[in-house]
Amino acid sequence: MIHSNNNSTFSFLKINVPECPTNSPLNPYLSYPSISLIFGCLSLSCFIFAIIIAFKYNSVDVFNKKIRTQTISNTLWILYYMTLGLRGACNTVRYAMDKTQEERIEAIFFIASLTLHGFTALALSLALNHQRRYRSSSQQQSTHKESEPLLGHIQSVDHHSRSISTSTRIRSQIQKFISPSEIVFLLCFICFLVFLYLEIDKESKVFYYILLAFFILQHIPIIILVFMISFSLSPEGPTKKSRVLLFFGAIFNLSNYLPLFVWAQFLPGGCHLYIMSYVDLIQIFDFVSLLFFFLFLRSEYVRNVEECIWTAVSQIQDTFDFRLF
Repeated sequence: MIHSNNNSTFSFLKINVPECPTNSPLNPYLSYPSISLIFGCLSLSCFIFAIIIAFKYNSVDVFNKKIRTQTISNTLWILYYMTLGLRGACNTVRYAMDKTQEERIEAIFFIASLTLHGFTALALSLALNHQRRYRSSSQQQSTHKESEPLLGHIQSVDHHSRSISTSTRIRSQIQKFISPSEIVFLLCFICFLVFLYLEIDKESKVFYYILLAFFILQHIPIIILVFMISFSLSPEGPTKKSRVLLFFGAIFNLSNYLPLFVWAQFLPGGCHLYIMSYVDLIQIFDFVSLLFFFLFLRSEYVRNVEECIWTAVSQIQDTFDFRLF
């Protein structure tokens, strides 16, 4: 059940961001022009980045085959950008529509955007944990292949693996690719969803603060992983340039650690920047973090792609009998 009591102090469905700019030609068409356009541009940028990563920085061509190992896979980064893009699209529609006329629809888009906000934190945590496991330690598992539906891939299977039962193979794959920390990330996201919908249904002050606690808790692993990667002493890890890019991306990403309605409660209201408010400025930080994260993953791809090619060639030589050609 969706409540629409805007008089409630803890009602999520009350838009309390400044309406900027005022008296502009866009006001008759967009309820909140500046933040609607910001989220629209953010959404478009995310989808563009996701497409570029998927087709340029997520695999390598070897003998006309798409090869992907864990050291160059950016599938989780694609998931992060796609989720952030969907969240931006939901917020674009939400802040553009006339809230007084479309209150229930606005509520649905708000719930969707907040759900995607939590999933974005999960996707970023998974992407950074993948970086830590396969690219930032001396125990990089570069020979593991990733099954990925976005792009084609080849997979070497020896005679012994064919004899293993399907259930055993699935179990071994789960143990190989899902770490205990990733299970914790998922549990935090599930708890966030539970208290999100409890708060929406009950509008309880207790549920509100528990929800905020889980919202912040979801982002703590991101900080920890960034520090582990950026300040790792392993010689096998990212270059200094890559670490700086990741660190600055994480700094600008801090704007996502609180929901927009919380920022609106603490930042000064009004259009102090003429065409935008301080709340709008917070969202612009997302653009900067997107760019730094993209440059980071691109740098890591370039660093590891040559090793991936040699690994793929070696596996192909072990699998195929070239005397047949």
